[in-house]
Amino acid sequence: MLWLCITLPQLPLEALQCEQSERPTVVTILEGSVRSVVCCNPAAERVGLKQEMNFTTALAILPEVIAMERRLSAEQAALERLATWAYQFSGTVILGEVFADVQRARTTALWLEIGASLRLFGGFRKLIEQLEAELGKLSYSYQLGIAPTLEGAALLARTGVRVAITTVAALRARIENVSVHWLNLDPWIPQQLQTVGVRTVGLLVALPRDGVAKRFGPEACNYLDRLIGAAPDPRPTYRLPPQYHARFEFEAEIHSTEALLFPLRRMLREFVGFLRARDTGVQKFTLRFIHRDAVATVINVGLSMPDRSSERFLTLARERLEHTVLPSGSVALELSADEFAMPTGLNVDMLSGATEQSEELGYTIDRIVARLGENQVHGVMAVAEHRPEDSWATAAPETRRQHLDFPDRPLWLLPEPKPLQLSGMPALTGAERIESGWWDGGDVRRDYFIARTQQGAALWIFKDLRDGSWHLHGFWS
Repeated sequence: MLWLCITLPQLPLEALQCEQSERPTVVTILEGSVRSVVCCNPAAERVGLKQEMNFTTALAILPEVIAMERRLSAEQAALERLATWAYQFSGTVILGEVFADVQRARTTALWLEIGASLRLFGGFRKLIEQLEAELGKLSYSYQLGIAPTLEGAALLARTGVRVAITTVAALRARIENVSVHWLNLDPWIPQQLQTVGVRTVGLLVALPRDGVAKRFGPEACNYLDRLIGAAPDPRPTYRLPPQYHARFEFEAEIHSTEALLFPLRRMLREFVGFLRARDTGVQKFTLRFIHRDAVATVINVGLSMPDRSSERFLTLARERLEHTVLPSGSVALELSADEFAMPTGLNVDMLSGATEQSEELGYTIDRIVARLGENQVHGVMAVAEHRPEDSWATAAPETRRQHLDFPDRPLWLLPEPKPLQLSGMPALTGAERIESGWWDGGDVRRDYFIARTQQGAALWIFKDLRDGSWHLHGFWS
């Protein structure tokens, strides 16, 4: 197996905000009576703030620093959304642990088995390029590591080694001189190793296992063996849910529509990753804006045909949001979908030009519906009824039409048939007899014809077989 590890060193911060702030910002946590800095954004690092710093010291350096409380639940939710997104690149995804202690808070990771995906994506380079292109759109800070063992890939990711290690022998050689501080061990273990002169992974691996186990516990030995491929490392894999549901909790109430678009954009891109993983699309998804003191605002975003474009989803959601009055600020956003269908554009179609035109027309209709509202835009569909005035009905634009085999009929019908006086009998074509409705009180017995005026206009007329009268019912274009 070949494992790709994605470490997320800024997850404590990026799980709370989706856009990079220009103002110095830190995430803190209270451990006992001491509040410590978990991670900092680049603006905070530039003024000297750093991880594990006492927050009192951070305030002394920069009194106006923005501080946010760490939320493990937000990090776990973000990690699970990323795992769902990552499924588009691998059928085997493993979630790492969200560590509560400050020292390992920046080591959260997930793994993808990519050996089985290389042929599908056209080779190693193309797979990594596509993964990084999509991951970059989610606005997460990340580091990648590739190795034949889970812990080996994680170690390479943490140290920033941008080399694909494909064999255990190459892995052992590569990590031999890595500092023991990078190992995923309890923080006190590397500190004690330093005191006895064991400063590199190579020196630690060379020590007798019995001595290591006696001094540092059997788990440390087990970790080292899993790191270098000397012991198996079975772990539960993440499974795609049958329906999609994601939630993003805001650090503070958001009142601005524009501000809501930042988390919405990330969530929609993660959602599209789920759709790609399932090789499907969606024709409807639901947004729920959660308020502290009011009922949630629900926005259903419908499409005229299945799709999986995050940009189209965002455009339609923005249109709906701009015409929705939120009762108060939002404290969380939820996105859900439970019905899926293959996007039309993904089907093989020899008439690709017609398919593209259909997609663009559908997208235009979707934007009109999003702007005006579902009750203001209607489509027209045929129904199984022979009487022309009853053979159509309004429907939602995205309603799937059934194919009905009717004779040619004009699209332009009069609201009511208009009595017609014929002076002489014009040339008539396209004869069609309609006898229907005797069972519901709407009995009709008519012979329909196409008649042309002297000016060349085509009229749709009929003779009422009950009394012989003639009527005009529609016009041909």
